[in-house]
Amino acid sequence: MAWAKRYLAASDEGTSTRSNTDPALGIVNCQMNVLESEFCYLTLVGALALKILRSLFRETVGLVQRRLSPKHWHNPRRQCSWQMTIALSSAVTIGLLGLAQFGLFQPLELEAFDLFTRLTTQRSQRLANAAPSPVVIVAITEEDIQRQKQWPLSDQIFAQVLAQLQQYNPRVIGLDIYRDVPHEPGTEALAVQLQQSNVVTITKLDEIGAVEVPSPLQVPDSRVGFNDFVIDPDGVVRRNFMFAVVGDRQLYSFSLRLVEKFLAAQGLSITPEREALQVGNTRFQRIEANAGGYQTIDATGYQTLVRYFAPTQTARQLSLTDVLSGNFDPRWIEDKIVLIGTTAPSQKDLFYTPFSYVAEDKLLMSGVALHAQMTRQMLSAALDQRALLGVWPQWGEFIWVYLWGLGGGCLACRLSRLRIVMIFATGGLVGLWAITWLLFTQAIWVPWVLPMATFSLTGARLRAYKEFRRAYYDATTGLPNRARLTQVLQKLIKWQPHGSVAVILLSIDRFRAFNESFGPQVSDRLLQVTAKRLQQTVPPTATVARVAGGEFAVLLSPVGSDTALALAAVFNQQLSEPIDLSGQRLFPSVSIGIAFSSAHSADHVLRAEDALRDAQTALSRASANGQGRCEVFVADMRVQLSHRLWLETDLREALERQEFLLYYQPIICLKTLTLAGFEALIRWQHPDRGIVSPDAFISVAEETGLIVPIGQWVIETACEQAQKWHQQFPERSPFISINLSGRQFAQPDLVGQIDRVLVETGLERSLLKLELTESVVMEDVEASIAVLLQLKDLKLHLGIDDFGTGYSSLSCLQRFPIDTLKIDQSFITAMTAQSGTAELVKTIVALGHNLEMDIVAEGVETAEQARRLQSMQCEYGQGYLFAKPLPPLAVESLLSGPEPWADKMI
Repeated sequence: MAWAKRYLAASDEGTSTRSNTDPALGIVNCQMNVLESEFCYLTLVGALALKILRSLFRETVGLVQRRLSPKHWHNPRRQCSWQMTIALSSAVTIGLLGLAQFGLFQPLELEAFDLFTRLTTQRSQRLANAAPSPVVIVAITEEDIQRQKQWPLSDQIFAQVLAQLQQYNPRVIGLDIYRDVPHEPGTEALAVQLQQSNVVTITKLDEIGAVEVPSPLQVPDSRVGFNDFVIDPDGVVRRNFMFAVVGDRQLYSFSLRLVEKFLAAQGLSITPEREALQVGNTRFQRIEANAGGYQTIDATGYQTLVRYFAPTQTARQLSLTDVLSGNFDPRWIEDKIVLIGTTAPSQKDLFYTPFSYVAEDKLLMSGVALHAQMTRQMLSAALDQRALLGVWPQWGEFIWVYLWGLGGGCLACRLSRLRIVMIFATGGLVGLWAITWLLFTQAIWVPWVLPMATFSLTGARLRAYKEFRRAYYDATTGLPNRARLTQVLQKLIKWQPHGSVAVILLSIDRFRAFNESFGPQVSDRLLQVTAKRLQQTVPPTATVARVAGGEFAVLLSPVGSDTALALAAVFNQQLSEPIDLSGQRLFPSVSIGIAFSSAHSADHVLRAEDALRDAQTALSRASANGQGRCEVFVADMRVQLSHRLWLETDLREALERQEFLLYYQPIICLKTLTLAGFEALIRWQHPDRGIVSPDAFISVAEETGLIVPIGQWVIETACEQAQKWHQQFPERSPFISINLSGRQFAQPDLVGQIDRVLVETGLERSLLKLELTESVVMEDVEASIAVLLQLKDLKLHLGIDDFGTGYSSLSCLQRFPIDTLKIDQSFITAMTAQSGTAELVKTIVALGHNLEMDIVAEGVETAEQARRLQSMQCEYGQGYLFAKPLPPLAVESLLSGPEPWADKMI
């Protein structure tokens, strides 16, 4: 880096006449005064920074509201709250300030100081042109040394120079050359000139303030100043060391002595105070060791930052030869401060300044030019009211850095689109640069790199935090999502391989119905209330997450099964309390599934996905068994789930492979004991497992929706078969009864499909009977009546299957255009038992007759049951007493021969 290169170069060159170390020269013990100028700076910059930040956020809000959709304006409670923004901004600021204490940012801050110094020198140059410099340099150049053909120059030469200058009434002459050793000839003549009251000489002090290179003996201490430029670690001079106290001695720097003599003619003096140096009517505030971007410097004594003038405009420069020959305008000398020093590169009295970095010839400033810079700075401040380069105290810099860190965090928190964030972040950095530059032009130096780093890092951390929240937390409830839950669960299992980790899944029953009925806003509030109740109920060590839809998860570890079950009961009670949302009073309930890591064998490597899958299996079982139920996972559930998955997979291929069969069970007229019709019953001829009964796969078909194409196939096949039998046995003409599922009944084109099948097969419409369960027709009474009336318009017969097992209103039953009631076999089986259902069956038969419906009794297995049904005037019977479900060939044999069940009734 540039500062390192300059530091190495300065170390290689060295200095022959000046010290590169800072002497520990003590402090002045004076009264402390109120720091009025410092508070003015803080007030000005604080108000300016707040105004900039307020404008920036106002523009941010306006742009987001105009340009972005609502989904991009996040609720601060969800992904990025104000509390999180403040906390993270504070953490980043404190962390970077802690790193800054070790000097991490000091090199970069010094580079920024140099840059701003170079940028503001044009203004300094304009001031210099407007007000001529009171400082003149008599430079001993390389040509002067060659002309004199000696170095060091003799005392005679300096005596002549001083005598020549004194003719033109300079106010002060400063000899920036060590003359502790006589250099004949002319020593006596030089001594005479040095006794003049306006001559100031230079001395060199060691690290403890003792004299290392004394001044000429003829000069009293009141006209001697120490020569010690403060060189920063990178080799650049940025500070002016003006004054110090060692014991009872007051030590003035060389440039301060020049200023003191210059101001004395105007009746102004220099007064040291505790924290400042009063030069005339101007206070020079001493810099603190940890202010202005510094952290690793020695700030003993009275030091200030150098507010440089442009190097070419600091002072008028004459050569030694010009002075000796009188080749100059006397007005240039009159009432001025004249500095005599060497500028010859061979003397190595050269120093790096903020201007050295950009100079093509690596401009190094001579020591006499630096003294001229510092002298003119003090005079301009004392006489021309040119402000000194001030700094804020550490607490002021902390506020400055913290405000920018908070601003970066707020931008990242409140904006979502990366492009918009980058635009405003760039604007913020540009604003920081502009404010810092503006303050620097007003002679206030504040750190730039540290607030820039805080602004950028806080914004990046908040952006990363938002992405983390978006990836691992639910936006509605603020709880961890499934991905985060999986991570936490995997860690729990890893930390406690032999312990018991409980995974409790909770699902809000009928959550989809809540969402469809009341809208997403109410359902979101329901989720939020449920999440809050869960968090208030669980133990402090538990983890609560929302995994999907209306499902939540709770992780407990370690925990026993009794504790988990007791907690599940508490969940059920707490989450079932009524909730008032937007004027709606909801009565939710939850189904709960529980899985334990100990349910797996020791040789099985348990994964988080396995535990969540087991809990989901238990939850599915609980939901299937009704609302508000709780199930604990056991190994058999996994087998059942595997069997169900096998069923679902093979069921999807069964239609394509034509693996389904229809069996037909006879329906008998109980009055004549003759065949009246058949009920079509489906069977699955699996290639590997043989005949699969409907009880094993119908529920799966219902849940997956496969029941719709299967039911359509049943209608088509049964009608084709019935028409075939009608043509083969015209004298018998049995009707065919087909069951409709709930999903089939809900199909909007059901009537059209059935009409198309009847037309294509040619089956007489009166021979087709469609049966539905009570639960299907009672789900939406008005819609059911409308569909049933359309089916009746097709001249079909309609029946209610398994009557008595569901719930139906008698008034609704009267409105349904139903032809047949089929009594469930559970009533028929228990009819002959003591305290059986005979009276109930008799009541159902009477009810059906009163509604002009005929009755079918299913599950008739004994002659006694058949005779009782005959006595009740029941029209039809169906069951194993008469015949089991038969394949089509067996039905044809039945239709062509005598009816075999007549003998069983004897």
